[in-house]
Amino acid sequence: MPSRAALISTQILGLALCRYVLRLPPVVALTHEQIVADIGPIIQRYLSGR
Repeated sequence: MPSRAALISTQILGLALCRYVLRLPPVVALTHEQIVADIGPIIQRYLSGR
């Protein structure tokens, strides 16, 4: 489970870095709904192991 937690952290921190620090226009332009739709399944996969 520690490896899954690490993978989740990389996804969330990478998104935060691109959106709030680097301010990459395509990432900044995403709505919360788009982020959930795109990143949510990845996080869910790490949580469920499937």
